[in-house]
Amino acid sequence: MTLCHPLLEVLGLTKSFGEIKAATDVSLEVWPGEVHALVGENGAGKSTLLKMIYGVYHPDAGQLVFDGHEAVVASPSDARRLGIGMVFQDLRLVPALTVAENIALAIPGGVRLRLGALRARIDEASERFGLAVDSRAWVGHLSIGERQRVEILKVLMTGARLVILDEPTSVLAPQEVEALFRVVEHLRSQDFGVVIVTHKLDEVRTIADRATVLRGGRAVLSNIVPSQHSDAELVEAMVGRSVADLQRPPARTSEPNGAAPALELAGIECASDGGHLALKAIKLAVRSGELVGIAGVAGSGQRELCEVALGLRRPRAGTVRINGTQVRSAAAALAAGAASVPEDPVADAVVSRLDVTGHMILNGRPLPARRLGIDWRKVRETTADADQRLGLRMAAPHRRVSELSGGNIQRVVLTRELSLDATLVVAAYPSRGLDIANVRRTQEILLERRDAGAGVLVVSEDLDELMGLADRILVMHDGAISGEVLPAAFDRQSIGSLMTGGAA
Repeated sequence: MTLCHPLLEVLGLTKSFGEIKAATDVSLEVWPGEVHALVGENGAGKSTLLKMIYGVYHPDAGQLVFDGHEAVVASPSDARRLGIGMVFQDLRLVPALTVAENIALAIPGGVRLRLGALRARIDEASERFGLAVDSRAWVGHLSIGERQRVEILKVLMTGARLVILDEPTSVLAPQEVEALFRVVEHLRSQDFGVVIVTHKLDEVRTIADRATVLRGGRAVLSNIVPSQHSDAELVEAMVGRSVADLQRPPARTSEPNGAAPALELAGIECASDGGHLALKAIKLAVRSGELVGIAGVAGSGQRELCEVALGLRRPRAGTVRINGTQVRSAAAALAAGAASVPEDPVADAVVSRLDVTGHMILNGRPLPARRLGIDWRKVRETTADADQRLGLRMAAPHRRVSELSGGNIQRVVLTRELSLDATLVVAAYPSRGLDIANVRRTQEILLERRDAGAGVLVVSEDLDELMGLADRILVMHDGAISGEVLPAAFDRQSIGSLMTGGAA
């Protein structure tokens, strides 16, 4: 029976961390049988709000009302007892256990159940909630989409009536997104409340009944009906200004006099950190003046591909050439003209105790020198010039990187690497952590590098981004190139089929 009051009311929640106001007077409501989208860029306050609802953070002010009664949610266990469940972006499953064993760890009394009885409960719940889950499967053998279904089922079997999905589509192929949305539709039809966090406006329009837009820790639009607002209005609400559409002129790929490609991989095989074969007979070329996109479900070999291309990982077999020069080390790749944006800048590209200016010299290029050491005045001048020229608006030069958000760290790395006069740019997930305005500017810079004659290789989980940027898209599945797609055939479904091992 449908309730006559919201399932969840968030009333004026406020949270500060020292001088930083992460959330200020945020209000929204979620009704039974409703999908409510929470939209905003990184740093907008989405995570802080979710963690207050789920009991990870305690609000400085404001109130939560669940099922018509004021609720004090002091911990995640309090949230679960109320009927609030959350599926985190980084899935909380144990790969070495089966689906049934993972669920047993979560549900009350699950570890005391006989395995057969538990599997029967899982099978019944799987059918009731429209979730295709094999209780006997090892989690480590499941795709990301399958693991996500296990997480949702686990949350529902703990008694959740409100399900929070944090960026659930960020690593899914298009077919997996459609399967997830069918699950969400099924939950809506059974009067569950669903909060889905996303920054993709097409997903908001596809699945959400209402939406709340956060910017700078405040709700700038609350409980709106998405169809009553244009994309331009929603984008301006998210970032505070309008953002122009990306313009991609066709590539001018010409290699005069038989010049070598900017990047060429031939017969590459290499192992992952875990020892299994991560790349299988990879053959690809990126020509000068061309932008090639790499699409694939997370864990398909993208990280190893970038590391091999940049000399950071030694292949078991095959050769790597940058502008015709065979490279076997990172130093050789830099000397041959490569620049890189790594998959995880915090782990791979920054030193937390250094300031922004100090990071601008960590690119492997010769340092401006004075008689007694580094010419820091020259470094500061070139840093200011790069910041102004690229327009990514880095944090102040004196700020320590340890004080910066992920998006601000990404801008430091992007400015450092994309300001170089490189002939090959390898960029892994370049838009990660950026607001819409900086995403657009980063995309424009990558096209500018292409148009200046560099070969550009971009790895991204966002198919819309790749289809807007790339001259060709190579699709990876299980460590191999499963197909190549040209602009005339760019289509989410065909690319998604290749991502999951099918035919285009």
